[in-house]
Amino acid sequence: MKAVLFDQPGGAEVLYYGDAPDPIPAADELLVRVHATALNRADLLQRQGGYNPPPGASPILGLELAGEVVTANGEFAVGDRVMAVVTGGAYAEYATVPVGMALRIPANFTYEQAAAVPEAFLTAHLNLFTLGRLKAGETVLIHAGASGVGTAAIQLARAAGAGHYDRRIGGETRALP
Repeated sequence: MKAVLFDQPGGAEVLYYGDAPDPIPAADELLVRVHATALNRADLLQRQGGYNPPPGASPILGLELAGEVVTANGEFAVGDRVMAVVTGGAYAEYATVPVGMALRIPANFTYEQAAAVPEAFLTAHLNLFTLGRLKAGETVLIHAGASGVGTAAIQLARAAGAGHYDRRIGGETRALP
């Protein structure tokens, strides 16, 4: 299969398009034909030599993807459209995805839209609702609201009915619509 690869740490100039072995899914994984991926800070750090993938993970860059199931497993059938966070390998034609990490892509999403969802929205959801236990009517402070995770957190908090959102403008506090 083709993949975006690198042999040594560095800037974008170390990347090249080359051949890599096809991934072989484990019993609890899907094989997915990647249609779109996203660029994350961890991808940049890994390319620069500052972030090592976990043991056993693909050395190929890419932590999130959207694609089509090639090898069925569990609740997913061949041809299903899925998006997922992975431990690596999304910058390739094919990647393995743990079944428990795969999410169906909504019918109205393109692959490109879906590829931008998993890392930001799952991280925001984890922090707001699992760790933070945010509930409707509560107020939340979101730092770095212009980042990917921050903008996802704002959208999720609003959708969950979290309290009003304040923006300080010239010393005056206003509720956002």
